[in-house]
Amino acid sequence: MVQLQDKPPALTSDDWALICQLLEAKQRELLSEIRHTDKRTFREALHERLQQVDRLIQRVSTPGSPE
Repeated sequence: MVQLQDKPPALTSDDWALICQLLEAKQRELLSEIRHTDKRTFREALHERLQQVDRLIQRVSTPGSPE
């Protein structure tokens, strides 16, 4: 498990770009899995995760993101 620190790590703009790419890949994966899921409760959980990923993408790709 990842341990939380008092202050976030210093990341370069390349690091943030990679994080954004990874989040976008996860977003596509979730969208595909949602389309192929028959169970309503599982689909709802996937939608919640997708919303979380969407919020993170917004935060990471916003100009002035942490560096």
